[in-house]
Order: sequence, then structure tokens, then C-alpha cells
Amino acid sequence: METKRNSVLCKIFISLFLILLCIFAYLGFEAWRFLSIPANKEAKAFPVEIIEKSSLRTICALLQQKGIISDGLKFELYTRIKKQGNKIQAGTFLLSPAWTPHKILQELTTGSSLLYKITIREGLPWWEVAKLLENQGFCYATDFKKAIFDKEFLHKKNIPFQNAEGYLYPDTYLLPKPKNITEKDAYKIASRLIDTFYLKTTTLKENKNYITILNSPQKLNELLTLASIVEKETRLEYERPRVAGVYYNRLNKNMILQADPTVIYGLGQNYKGQLLTKHLQDKKNPYNTYQHLGLPPSPICSPSFSAIKAALEPEKHNYIFFVATGIGANHTFSTNLRDHNNAVREYRKNLKKVN
Repeated sequence: METKRNSVLCKIFISLFLILLCIFAYLGFEAWRFLSIPANKEAKAFPVEIIEKSSLRTICALLQQKGIISDGLKFELYTRIKKQGNKIQAGTFLLSPAWTPHKILQELTTGSSLLYKITIREGLPWWEVAKLLENQGFCYATDFKKAIFDKEFLHKKNIPFQNAEGYLYPDTYLLPKPKNITEKDAYKIASRLIDTFYLKTTTLKENKNYITILNSPQKLNELLTLASIVEKETRLEYERPRVAGVYYNRLNKNMILQADPTVIYGLGQNYKGQLLTKHLQDKKNPYNTYQHLGLPPSPICSPSFSAIKAALEPEKHNYIFFVATGIGANHTFSTNLRDHNNAVREYRKNLKKVN
């Protein structure tokens, strides 16, 4: 009787063991399948926003809803086993259903949130840069203005001027877009633009004159101011050293610069797209180079590398005038007023042909 009972218990034990073995095998297979097989091998990556302070369960449910993972509960369990739940970052990430859960978790915990492209064109004044950044959702224009006029911030960035005009390097950037924009975002972006200026102009240090200029706030201001004028006067890189040479010649001869872009900058955001005689005659405008000798007080935009290099290494010649040809973007350069007036007449004639 005892033997029979032991035999029954043995069979029950074996049965339970086999059942448990089957369960573990099934769970193991499910775990392997979940971790090895993406939710959709053919899908492409797309942006997914992880909201700050979201719970792990909420995040997993979102990923399942978006189709990034096949099972939110399994992903939550996997994340807890890996002890990565508190390391998932907030932000917008580029995630793909074609990735394994391991790669998805890795991206959420160690990757960078999605970056957006923004191009800051050469020749923009600071308020246009601020407007562009605000329109594309990177920061508020008022915060950006505060940052680039912040004396303490400028001091940390080794800028000895009243604002960062001239240092907001024109380039294409990849920047994060904050969900809730704060003042800090503006400072971060301003810092990025200024750091890029220093990075991009490093090679200019090969010119000994540039080293001397860097150690003199006044000379640095003059260099960037002239470079900003050159930037606004011509978009043709090969012309820039020649244009810089014209302005150096005028400065050396104690001639007024008569640069329209400086007058426009002085008008600021009040400029409506047409430069009038009253604007050229306005002596109250400190940037009016028709009324004031020498360079204007500060840069009128953030110049490109080629414009800065042109101002640092101007072409040596005898030209003191230049005017657009009216055909294409190039200019006619003259050494005397008679030739310049002829070039102006030619310019007006060409404009009539075009119109």
C-alpha cells in the first residue's frame, strides 16, 4: 500500500515538474522571441516624445501604442530586470519598430533626444536670429536678447562688447526643441553659437596679426565690424577681400565709408525695406556712415568666416569706390569718382534692361 502511494506521489511530482518545465520553456521562448524579434522589421524610425516625469508603465504603454514594441508589459519587466527604469530620459527620440527592445532601451537611456536642424544665414542681425529661433520653437526672442546682452555671460565668453553681435556664428545647427521653453534654453543656444564662432575661426590664429587683434578689444571690434560690413555688401566670396580693401583705403584717406548696410542696422527693427534720403541725412543714427567718419560703433551682423578672413587679409589695391553691376551679384570697382559715376550709370541702365 505504501509502495503504491509513493508511486502515485512520484507520478504527480514528475507531472508537476514537466508542467513547470513546459511553463519555463514557454516563458523562455516568449522572452527570447520578444527580445530577438522587432515589432516590425520593415518599419522606419520616427520621433517619439517621452514626457518628463512619466512613469515606466506609462512609457511602456506609449511605446506599445506607437508600435515601437510589441508588448508593453514585457518591456516593463525587461527594463526592471535590467534596472534601467529610472534612467530613461525625457525628450523626443528617433525610435524604430525595426529595433530590438535592447536597442530601444539603450537609446532611451543613453542616447540623445532628437535634434532639429536650423540654418542661421550669414548677415543676419541679432534680432533676426532671435526671431528665427523663436519661430522654429527653440527659445523665446526676448530671452535670447537678454542672453546676448548679459554682461556676466559676455564676460564668461570673452566678449568685451555690449552684446554678442558679430559672434553669433552663421551655420547649420542641430539643436533640441524643448517642450517647455525656459530662459536657460536661450542661454544654451547663444553659448552654442558663440562657441562655434571660436571653433570656426581657430585657423585664423595662423595669422600673427589676428593674435594681436584678439588681445585688443578695440582692434577686435574694428575687425568684426569691418567683416560684418563686407558680409552685407557682397555675397561673392572672391569679392570680399577686394571690398575690404576698398574700405581700408577709404579709412586711410579719412573718407566717409558711405555703407548703406550700416545705416539700415542703425534703424534696427524699424527699417521697412527702403532706405530714404532722410535716413542718410540722420546724424542721430550712430551707424550712419554717410554722416560719421570711421567705422560704426560695433558689428552690424555676425559675419561668415570668409568675410572675417577678408577683413583680416584685405586685397591691396587703389580702389575707393564700388557699385553693383546690375547683372548678377558682382560689382564694378573704381579708383576715381569719374569712373565710379560711369559705373553707376551702367548699373542703372542694366537695371532698366532687367525690369
